[in-house]
Amino acid sequence: MNKIKYILIGAFALVVFSGCLEDYQELNTDPELLGTVDPRNAFTGATENWNNSARHHLTGKFSGVMQLMQYIVNGGGASSGIYVNPTGTARPNPYTPYYDLYYNQIGLKLRYLVNTVIPLNAESERFQDVAAIANILEAYQAWQMFDVYGAGPYHEAFKLASEGIGEPRYDLYQKDINGKEMYKVLDEKVKENIAVLQNSTDNQYELGRNDFFYGGDIAKWIKFGNTLRIKMAQRLEKADNAFYQSVIAEALANSGGIISNHEESAVYHHPNEHNNNTDDMQGLTTNYVASRTLVEFMKTYDDPRLPILVRRNGFGDGNNNTSNDEIFELLKEHYPNYETDFSQWTDRYVGAASNPDSTNSLWSTNAYFTIPYVELDEDGEEVEKNMTVRNNSQIESRFYVKNGGKVSNTLGVRDKEDQDLYDVSQDEITLFTPLITYPEVCFMMAEIAFKAGSAQGGKDALTWYRDGIRASLQQYQTWAEDMAVPAAMNANSDNYDPITAADITTYMARPEFQSVSLEKIITQQWINLFMRPEEAWATWKRTGLPAFKPQPIPEDGVVFFEELKTGGDPLLIPRRGVLPTPNTANIDNFNAAVNELTSDPNYGSAVDRTEGRIWWDKP
Repeated sequence: MNKIKYILIGAFALVVFSGCLEDYQELNTDPELLGTVDPRNAFTGATENWNNSARHHLTGKFSGVMQLMQYIVNGGGASSGIYVNPTGTARPNPYTPYYDLYYNQIGLKLRYLVNTVIPLNAESERFQDVAAIANILEAYQAWQMFDVYGAGPYHEAFKLASEGIGEPRYDLYQKDINGKEMYKVLDEKVKENIAVLQNSTDNQYELGRNDFFYGGDIAKWIKFGNTLRIKMAQRLEKADNAFYQSVIAEALANSGGIISNHEESAVYHHPNEHNNNTDDMQGLTTNYVASRTLVEFMKTYDDPRLPILVRRNGFGDGNNNTSNDEIFELLKEHYPNYETDFSQWTDRYVGAASNPDSTNSLWSTNAYFTIPYVELDEDGEEVEKNMTVRNNSQIESRFYVKNGGKVSNTLGVRDKEDQDLYDVSQDEITLFTPLITYPEVCFMMAEIAFKAGSAQGGKDALTWYRDGIRASLQQYQTWAEDMAVPAAMNANSDNYDPITAADITTYMARPEFQSVSLEKIITQQWINLFMRPEEAWATWKRTGLPAFKPQPIPEDGVVFFEELKTGGDPLLIPRRGVLPTPNTANIDNFNAAVNELTSDPNYGSAVDRTEGRIWWDKP
């Protein structure tokens, strides 16, 4: 995948888009000033650092959906606090950035761009493509917000300056304030703006370098729009199957096509200096470890992504880290039979249990294992000491933070690769946030074809499934190279093991991948969504897969989540977010929305009962 590096937008555009809508009222009274804003710069400002613009956007992913979807586990052992305990009163509120960013950045600024900036521009007719792309992205972010929270102001949002609406009513996912299905409103918006792009004229200004997604490539934006329609409709398979079927057929028939290769994947490429200051952002390395669920699946099937996504523990040579190597030498000295004494740790890839009731098991005593030994002091007297060896594997934090967290006040050298050998210039790393990728599309289409019992989009389910596996392997090797993961790109690494064409051929030849089932499709989608755990969460809610077992041991190419208990009592994964409370001026509209939401018994009796379901999430 091409790495695109862009310059930041002009300072003026950043100032214009720095506040809430009330701040724009003075600007609205001066059309001549507003007309000088280049809509292309405004687009860049509206989409800046898409859904990953602040530290808490990243740390919230670690502490929430990445654990819920059993990619990672707290380094001190699985915590029951992130789950719903039906016998208790506390309810966790899984973090996603969608609601906050829709109302404070993405939705706010994209709508302002389309409704105010472009119409007041002297060449407004030449920015219709820009407006169409902005509309598609605004609908996408709104859909994600409704998808998790179920309601929010939409039709009356952002109209304080233009129409004096300071207390907007709430639309619901299943019904807007006009009585129409909100999901159909969003689908129509995407569909209409795809048509605008397909009827583009030669006089249209191109976004070019102002577009950190596709560099202004209209054909790719059309493919994204068609794919987005399929993705949104797939959520409604149980809730409105007729609509689901009609959108799938219509989007696949569109002449613009869907995302069909890596170059067409929708990925936001952050400005080069994004996350350069990684102080205290190494939490993924220090506070979390890889889960048994993830590690056991990849070990069982010799998955080439294992050394790319997971780091080895300290029970062996070659740690890419001098301090860890020294600890291992100490272990060999005092425990020459370490391979049998600590056999549960010595295969180097060891995940921690996600089940809180397994906290004292061999799988999750702690991220570090304390081992006693005796050493002679200067007088020849025996002195009892302890060594600590990292027993659980970490996931590779470089996919999220440059160099895995280079700057830190707390990060010990034992927790990451040696800086002198494995750090890469920050200027050579451009972080990214995936939206919809080609392998994800393959697995989406595999599921659609499997359930239809016939080819869809030109391929049958097995072909889509196998194409998705191959594409995911290719994607993560490319991404790992871009993120400077030592195992993927540094031949001096102690565990240099890039995913080669031969590796892909060997993996694809495994008997488990010669047939297709829904469970197999979702398994590979789950691994592929490692960098989009929010979508793994949505997929789990929609399909009930991966299913749970007492131990997360895979079978026939199918992954299983580890069952969740505390004190023997079952725990539940939360299924939605808590609708944020507005300011007091709009509390009546909020309460009216909550009354409608809670009238659905599947939603739950209160807004904070996060084991409840958003309307589309049918049992």
